[in-house]
Amino acid sequence: RTVHVVNMDPAAEQFEYTPSFDIRDLISLDDVMEECQLGPNGGLLYCMEYLLENMDWFRDQVEDYSDDYIILDCPG
Repeated sequence: RTVHVVNMDPAAEQFEYTPSFDIRDLISLDDVMEECQLGPNGGLLYCMEYLLENMDWFRDQVEDYSDDYIILDCPG
């Protein structure tokens, strides 16, 4: 099977791989910190809550890889 690596870290800036899809296409930590006047921890929580509210975006991305393995590269 084919393997896809997905970036789920809205603060990530450098990768050792090319993500198949990237949460930063939906929301980025830098934008949240600037627009909402939040620090990095509060901004990261906001980003994860935003992802939960927009799971349709995630489902649409994952649909393309339904027969493949998906590795989620999460924050931390």
